[in-house]
Amino acid sequence: MRLLTYFLALLVVTSSSSADGTTAKDWLDRQALDSFLEDAAAKGFAGVVGISGADGTLYMRGFGDAAESTPYDESTIADIASITKQFTGAAILRLQEQGKLDLHDRLDRFFPDAPDDKAAITLHQLLTHTAGFPNVIGRDDEAISRAAYIDRALAAPLVFVPGAQYEYSNVGFSILAAITEIASGQDYETYLFDNLWKPAGMFTTGYYRPDWDEHTLPRLKEPAHGMFTAKDVLDRTHGNTWHLYGNGGVLSTAGDMLRWHRALLGNKILSAASRELLFTPHVPEDKDGVYHYGYGWSVVPNYGGKKLVWHNGGSYFSRAEFWRFPSDGTAFFVASHDRTIEPYKIADGLAQILLGHTPKPVTR
Repeated sequence: MRLLTYFLALLVVTSSSSADGTTAKDWLDRQALDSFLEDAAAKGFAGVVGISGADGTLYMRGFGDAAESTPYDESTIADIASITKQFTGAAILRLQEQGKLDLHDRLDRFFPDAPDDKAAITLHQLLTHTAGFPNVIGRDDEAISRAAYIDRALAAPLVFVPGAQYEYSNVGFSILAAITEIASGQDYETYLFDNLWKPAGMFTTGYYRPDWDEHTLPRLKEPAHGMFTAKDVLDRTHGNTWHLYGNGGVLSTAGDMLRWHRALLGNKILSAASRELLFTPHVPEDKDGVYHYGYGWSVVPNYGGKKLVWHNGGSYFSRAEFWRFPSDGTAFFVASHDRTIEPYKIADGLAQILLGHTPKPVTR
């Protein structure tokens, strides 16, 4: 789920008072953070907030309960939803580094029976939501095999001529997950673990690989389509989870997501050239030119004088925000299963504090 319209209404781009070269430690105001977040918690925010610098986690707190009598903490599982897309973007670039595909490859390289209107769609177009596929072609909890999903996607009418415009598409990123499997010879989750998550030290991230029974999953008070937790979707689809693979549904923790941020600051996962492609503002997302899309990331070239790369996600079970300021190594991750106070309001307040401003108290 995309929450861009909410975020657009909240964003205020101002001049940063931080000098060039400032690090997160230099302007991290823990008293201001505690005051802002405790006020949000008093108004109903329940979730986890983590902030990282280049060298490690600087701030981590849970607020409220994730499940009955079980408070949020660093190890609470979060459904990161569409934040999953930046893992797919990184996987495609890693496969390019390994010589197994190219960003200019066409769909018919991987799917020889692709119809004429889709055969020439490129990986770049899929990564930037400019391929023309619809947003969704079924519900997340529908069990569907890779072959059946691809057949349905290739049969779906395009929304526009490929390359003509930007329109957010979960389908495009699930197709990229299928391409990851074809090019690598591994299933999507295994490829991500071997090439991205394990090198980054992320052992509580994935779909089916981790043992979720060892961790707390936030639980809804009222079920959504008969489901109470994000794991219920995995149980219902039994590995045939192609409405989510590549575009959403990854489960993780605040600690793991901040480890991923730090891994992306250096060459542990991707080369400098690949990271540049990942965070390049390839296409505009809005008419005002504030937002652009990279490869699985939204990019704001000037947020308070700094480049912001970020993504959010939303599902039945979670809302999450992942914001990174690569120039000084800062990132923060916010997740909640309760919609009383949306995480984007928390994220905006954190950004204002980190930029040296006084945040406005959140409202319901």
